[in-house]
Amino acid sequence: MSNETKVTKWLKDNKTELSWTRTGNDTPAVKLDRLYINRSEGYEIRDFILRYYECCNIGHNDENYENSFKKIIAYNKGNKTKSDVLLNHLKQGKKKCC
Repeated sequence: MSNETKVTKWLKDNKTELSWTRTGNDTPAVKLDRLYINRSEGYEIRDFILRYYECCNIGHNDENYENSFKKIIAYNKGNKTKSDVLLNHLKQGKKKCC
């Protein structure tokens, strides 16, 4: 199972109440250069987690997904958040991040 599939499955199985509105041919990855992250959209959260894990060499498992998801949703809650600002926030405390 690919890491993309693992993250998607975890997000869907854990009732994260994210929107998964893509249909049919709308399967390409979310644009990673997007200025703001839409934290209510499943594909954006998934792709953000994949980017974060690759950058910081974080292992893919349920516990890490849960911790990351909580941090992503809690950061600057209720306000528009720049993707890079959120990524930098999450990278703090990680010694081997890009």
